[in-house]
Amino acid sequence: MDEKRYILLTRIAIVLTVAWVGWTIFDSGYNELEPGTYELDAARNNLEDGRFEESLALFSAVYKKDTENLGALRGMAQALMQMGAHAEQPAFTLDCYNQAMSHYNEAIEREKKREKTPLRQRIMGVAYANRGILRDRMGDYPGALSDYDRSMQLEPEVVEGPGFLTRFMRNQAEKPPTIADRARYLRAELTKPENERLLRIPALDARQRAYGMD
Repeated sequence: MDEKRYILLTRIAIVLTVAWVGWTIFDSGYNELEPGTYELDAARNNLEDGRFEESLALFSAVYKKDTENLGALRGMAQALMQMGAHAEQPAFTLDCYNQAMSHYNEAIEREKKREKTPLRQRIMGVAYANRGILRDRMGDYPGALSDYDRSMQLEPEVVEGPGFLTRFMRNQAEKPPTIADRARYLRAELTKPENERLLRIPALDARQRAYGMD
């Protein structure tokens, strides 16, 4: 083996060793994650995969340990909203929706009292978007429109809807309606006489998905 190649291989070995040692230190807890991080990630994965009851259980467990974790509270609301949407019994759907609304209301009011930062503004924008979707499903169309408008003011990116990667993970070939689409539609319909309004189109509404967590 010539000297230049030997030096190159030696340097590569050193770099790989340093990288391995660094990862070992990181993985052993040197850079510890916040409590509940793994549970929240698992809960979000369950939510995306349609395992809503498992998702709710994980979000609830995190929130029970730390009632300051508003991400877990919003997660509970989102899981309940999805459980209600997929339930076959209207009474169960209504119960899930009512619980979800209570959680969203609490999370939004408590978030308002926290320090205003760009991250908090984004979180609030997504929360308003999801509460708007819930209000929409519950038939509170003026309330849904109000939340959609507030969401778009706080976090303009929600207008774009889920990106290609998110849709790929959800197996959504077509881009679903965004809250901007829905807001325009509701605004137009609500200006019509009540007997002429068409506020729900089940085939189209079923394509609307809640927005991602914080």
